[in-house]
Amino acid sequence: MIYQSLPYIPVFVKKSFLMGPDNFKYGEDETIAGVLVGVKAVFRSPPLFEVYLPEYGACYDKTLQCAIFNKEVPPKENIELPDVAWWDCISEDIQIYEKTLFRNGLVRMQNKRKRWFEGTYLFTIDFCTNHPGRGIDLSEAVVWSEHKQKNFFFDDETGALICGPNNKMRYICESLCPAEFKRPFFKVFENRNWSHEEEEVFFGGAGKDYDYQGVEKKKDK
Repeated sequence: MIYQSLPYIPVFVKKSFLMGPDNFKYGEDETIAGVLVGVKAVFRSPPLFEVYLPEYGACYDKTLQCAIFNKEVPPKENIELPDVAWWDCISEDIQIYEKTLFRNGLVRMQNKRKRWFEGTYLFTIDFCTNHPGRGIDLSEAVVWSEHKQKNFFFDDETGALICGPNNKMRYICESLCPAEFKRPFFKVFENRNWSHEEEEVFFGGAGKDYDYQGVEKKKDK
């Protein structure tokens, strides 16, 4: 689905981002109190958030992430789209979930401009392939070398809504983590013909018993 509902999270939205792109203020601005409602994904574009604004009894459903804070007074410094996230959406089909292990846990992320943000984990947006009935899947959802999640939190210092892929995040579990982390050596997972079914054994018709063993595949002569 292009749209998914979000958990109930109170926010403050920059007023200028409700007045059209010509009026956007990335630095100091007034804010309006709201509540997150949902998010829509557009392929190769940033996600757009729907925010309920109780003061007006209205929803604004195309709010950029860099306009959303959990503090009534945002910082005077510019907070722009490249500051709050690394990548655009890699598919229009998304799902929202919580990584239970990290519920209310401390997370950190370094952005493209080498700045570290820190806060409490909220939720994750992950990307799915299109339904087959909708035609050819043009997304990168299962191109594993390109696949990314969006793991969200509010930065403790600025109040900005931040998200990052796993390879830019640090998850701090006090009962599990050492005082100092090692630098990850991990490499990107790549698409290959990975399978549990190596076609060395035939199962169909190999037996009618509950726990049949199959037969070895015959070699072509």
